[in-house]
Formats: sequence, structure tokens, C-alpha cells
Amino acid sequence: MLLLLIASVGAAARDEPRFEGFGGFAWVSTSLLQDTGILNARKGFSGWNSSLDWNTTHNLGFVAEVSGFLGSPSQDSGPVKTRYYAFLLGPKITHHNRSDKFEVFVHQLFGASHATIDSNSRSLTASGFSLAAGFGMDFIVRKRIALRPVQVDYMISQLTSHSQNQFRVCAGVSYRWSFVHRTGIYQAALPDSH
Repeated sequence: MLLLLIASVGAAARDEPRFEGFGGFAWVSTSLLQDTGILNARKGFSGWNSSLDWNTTHNLGFVAEVSGFLGSPSQDSGPVKTRYYAFLLGPKITHHNRSDKFEVFVHQLFGASHATIDSNSRSLTASGFSLAAGFGMDFIVRKRIALRPVQVDYMISQLTSHSQNQFRVCAGVSYRWSFVHRTGIYQAALPDSH
């Protein structure tokens, strides 16, 4: 898919956003701190995801992302209040379709995660390295507004001596601004005016 995005060619020169801000709902399936004995099974947590994208060229950009998840899954000793946050940065490659109606992207993000778990018996706090790799799609509703029906990521966090493998799904709205007129390879696809 990465080769497809890099090799793709658009139909014409166009205005594209220099910056994009995204916000929306997120859900994660995680084995968060499973090896501590407090959470002894994979759990699902609802939360939010937000990001700021800086599109440096037609296809390449960089993403700064923050997400948070809250929940109180039940264990033998009662509910376990869980808070989990991820702070990630990394490159993003975007493919713009010819009709300007949707965009597909892939990204590779690196950063840190922080988790706090409180139960009746004990409390734990942990922070560590995290990474996420995934893809998504934006439908352009208006010049400044896009809907993101799906973003899917595989995440790994190193909060304890064992890695936590996670699956994350997001959906929301993207706001776009500071437009630039992209040319270059797109000019070759423009029809001859003569």
C-alpha cells in the first residue's frame, strides 16, 4: 500500500491544506498491565483521539497525536479504574484521489504512553515507549471539513517488562486550513488548452 501511495499521480494542480486538525471517538483493545495481576485479561476502553497534521508536500506530512482512554472494568476485587494516554509523533503519507472526494493515508508514529490503574487492593502508575502504525480514510465534505469514518492502528506500548499489544479504531472530523496551491507533477496531467 505504501508503494501505491508514493507512486500515485493526481489529475491536476489543486489547493491543499497545509494544516489539519482532527478530533473524534476512539476505542482500544489492550492487554494493559496484564502481567501485573491487576488486569488479568484483554480489555476494551472507549476514549478520544486528536491530532495536528502538517502537510509539507503533496503526499508527505507529519502528525502530532494525543489520545486518552478511560474505563472501570470489573475484576474479582471490584471495579478497576483505568486511565491510559498516548502521545505520538511521526510521518504520514497521503494519497489524494482524482475526484478530490476522499484521501487515504498511512502513518508510523512514535512516542510514549502513560497508564494509571486503581483497584481496591492496589494502585499502579507506569509510563513507557509506544509506537503505532496504521491507515485511515478522509471524505472531503467541504474545502475545510473532512469526515474520517475509520482510522485503524496497531499499537505497542512498553509499560512493564512485557509489551502491550493493542488494536485501536478511531472516527471523527478533520478541520483543514492554510491552503497552498500544489503544482509540479500534477501539471503534466492537465489537458492541453490549445
